[in-house]
Amino acid sequence: MIDMAKHKEFFKHLCRASRLGELKSGPTAVTGGFMHNMYQIETASGKYAIKLLNPQILKRPEALQNFLNSEIIANLASKKVPALAAHIIDGDSVQTLDGQFYLVFDWVEGTRLSPHEIQPFHCRQIGDILATLHGLEDTTALVSFEEVGEELAIDWDFYLHEGIEQGAEWVEHLQKNVDDLYSWHRQAIRSSNSLASKRVISHRDLDSKNVLWHDERPLVIDWESAGSIHPMQDLVETALYWSQDETGIVNQINFVSCIHAYEQKRGRSEVDWQRVLWYGCLGKLKWLEYNVKRSLQIESAGRTDQTKGTLQIVPTIDDLRTYTAQISRLLTWLHQKR
Repeated sequence: MIDMAKHKEFFKHLCRASRLGELKSGPTAVTGGFMHNMYQIETASGKYAIKLLNPQILKRPEALQNFLNSEIIANLASKKVPALAAHIIDGDSVQTLDGQFYLVFDWVEGTRLSPHEIQPFHCRQIGDILATLHGLEDTTALVSFEEVGEELAIDWDFYLHEGIEQGAEWVEHLQKNVDDLYSWHRQAIRSSNSLASKRVISHRDLDSKNVLWHDERPLVIDWESAGSIHPMQDLVETALYWSQDETGIVNQINFVSCIHAYEQKRGRSEVDWQRVLWYGCLGKLKWLEYNVKRSLQIESAGRTDQTKGTLQIVPTIDDLRTYTAQISRLLTWLHQKR
């Protein structure tokens, strides 16, 4: 994927195939993506962002359909919230050229907020957007299409053994935390059983990295994780995204601002918040396992992809530890009257 991206000829063909006009400048790599590669190009008709999809991920049997579904959701969402969906070309949002799958987006100017820049009014806007997403109509078929499978155990000891064999730099950190990883995963699985039934369609990764701001107005991008989720799990995870500082410590005012804005539009739900919070570990644990696989080249698209995976492992373990240590405090805030 990386070698192909460096060849301007590929992008010239891509522009012609996608009817974007003749290539004038680019491709220029855009930083920030953890799994795929994004490039800016300029053609005779305008500026575009081209996302080249990771071929290793596309090997998964469900991956292509997931991308197609996520863009259906993005298009539905764009009718109600500020959302950037991929171009639909010849009826499809996912394109392919010379075996490389890709998405085409309009290039949009905007900035991502870093944790220290996020203020309560940003959190209120995000809470309001999330509430609107959870109320989208015409999503019943998408919810029912996405099966909620049984969560499988993760064999951390296997990965630890492989890491030792390969001399991986993260081995000591994984070894020190392996018992807790098993414990957190058991708690998350127990919680998932009670949260599998009531589900809505949402972005599912409404992190600050996936929102561009221009003149204090947000635009939600990067919908590839979109699908069905328990609404309160999505609410808590989103509120955490917008209230954690660089070290993972949660700012109460920002956290409550997001929750309150959501509840003003959707009402307050009676739910077992402790289960919701423990379930929040599941996505982090899956992300950790995915990056361990990348680092060990069990699931990797090459050296660059392997390096990206390696760099995510220690911070993800530390993030899990910081998160679980704050669960009791978050419970107190969630039970407070608003």
